Amino acid sequence: MKSKMAKIFGVVTMLCLAVVLFAGSAPAAGKVLRLQTVYPETSHGGEYLKRLAASVDKYTNGQVKIKIFWPNQLVKMKEAYTALSKGMIDMLYAGSIYYAGIVPAARSEFLPLTWSSPQEAVSLYYDQGYLNLLRKANAEKGVWFMGPTFLASMGFMTNFDVTGLDSFKGKKFRGISVDATLIRKMGASPVAMAPTDMYAAMKRGTIDGIIYPFYSLDTYKFYEVVSCVVLPGVHNPVPVDLFMNLKVWKSLSPQNQQAFERATKEICQETATQSQKWDAGAIAFAKKHNIKVVELNKADRQKLMGFAQEDWKATAAKSPELKEATDLILNYVNSKKSK
Repeated sequence: MKSKMAKIFGVVTMLCLAVVLFAGSAPAAGKVLRLQTVYPETSHGGEYLKRLAASVDKYTNGQVKIKIFWPNQLVKMKEAYTALSKGMIDMLYAGSIYYAGIVPAARSEFLPLTWSSPQEAVSLYYDQGYLNLLRKANAEKGVWFMGPTFLASMGFMTNFDVTGLDSFKGKKFRGISVDATLIRKMGASPVAMAPTDMYAAMKRGTIDGIIYPFYSLDTYKFYEVVSCVVLPGVHNPVPVDLFMNLKVWKSLSPQNQQAFERATKEICQETATQSQKWDAGAIAFAKKHNIKVVELNKADRQKLMGFAQEDWKATAAKSPELKEATDLILNYVNSKKSK
């Protein structure tokens, strides 16, 4: 009996010794970061998230991997930023405007009629200090602001004929945040509504129009309920941001942080370039489906810009953080317009 027990003990000892000897030589598994997105896999944002994940895997030599979770798989949209700051998730991809109540500076990203091209937007973030300003604001909440992506222009699409700004009076539009203020100034009424409800609301006539990416005429089948597209867009293009829990960010090696910076900036630049193609494709798609494309005349554009600038001033007055962010944007935009 003792001999049998001794043999068993000997085998167990050898196995334990083998584990100790060979554990150090086994390849380390890559760190897996859980990224919650509020946009579906079939969206443009979903496509570029997959590219980001592939780039991070490549640039970190497999040391860091991103696992993407599609809408509501881990947390719901409204709860996502708080979940991120608490470390319940590692990364988030969303429009920061949803969390402007937590990070006031986020509201500045959605000021209407600011930058007039994707190239201006990229330069503002990476060359003019806007990226660092947003990083500072988010870091106070335990979140690292990685950077923006761009998902084409958002603008007015209606189920009624538009001949000018006067056509908007008395109408109802789905609009949130600063867009709601702009809608009111145009003599229309803003209606808060989830994107998933807009198609049915347009079809029933519950609302008369929306502010949403023009490419959604195709991807959301809005061409079935929209009869008119109005140019210029309100956001040219709209930013959608990448965030990471601050503690997770600090846990990465300097080399892997650089890998994330590289991958994020590449996606930013790619989506900026692609945004113009998406816009052109959307307008061509609208015309193909006999949707009227209306460009506001100079007088109406100036009037609309006046409404927008009133919103900029009102937004800046809400907090010192917002004033700093808004001033930075406006100084840059005005410098571009003066050239």
